[in-house]
Order: sequence, then C-alpha cells, then structure tokens
Amino acid sequence: MTTIIDHSAFWKKPISIDLDTGERLVLRSPQDALYALISDWPVNGGVHQQRAIDFCRAWLAGRMPAETVRQAFILAALEAGVAIDENDGNGGANSSSDRPV
Repeated sequence: MTTIIDHSAFWKKPISIDLDTGERLVLRSPQDALYALISDWPVNGGVHQQRAIDFCRAWLAGRMPAETVRQAFILAALEAGVAIDENDGNGGANSSSDRPV
C-alpha cells in the first residue's frame, strides 16, 4: 500500500458553502469538509457525497492528497445543489454570520 505524504492541514484555497438555513460555512481543510458532509449536508446518499466522505477519511489516514479531497468535495456540493464560492474562500470572514468549521 502506498502512503501519500501530505502534511498540509489546510487547502491552498478555502471554500465557502451556503446552507439551506442561510448559514455560510468556510471550509479550510478535508477535516472541515468531512464535518460538513456528515453534519450539515442537505441531501444524504449521493454518490459524490459518499465518495467525498471516503476521500476525507483517506486523507485522515494519510492516503489522499488534500487538494484531491477538495475536488471531490466540490463535486459533492454540485451534486447536492449546495452553493459554493471558490473565489471568495474567506467567505467574508469579517462577517459575524459566517461560521468557520
């Protein structure tokens, strides 16, 4: 088994997602993504959602690069119709309504 050495805890570029509740989450790492996919996801059972969860867990085990997990998360968001913002990954971090994960 090949282990991927990837010690970066954070993505190069965060992702902001808007939930159905109107809340915005700023995701900065695969660990943030895993929490969102399990706790806050509006649709359960999607193929891309499960794949992204598996990728997050593989990252935690040191078997998946963080940026690969990021791409899987984006596909899961598209599948679920979750609004994402890759260009303003800080999600307006100065806003009090934003909740970093």
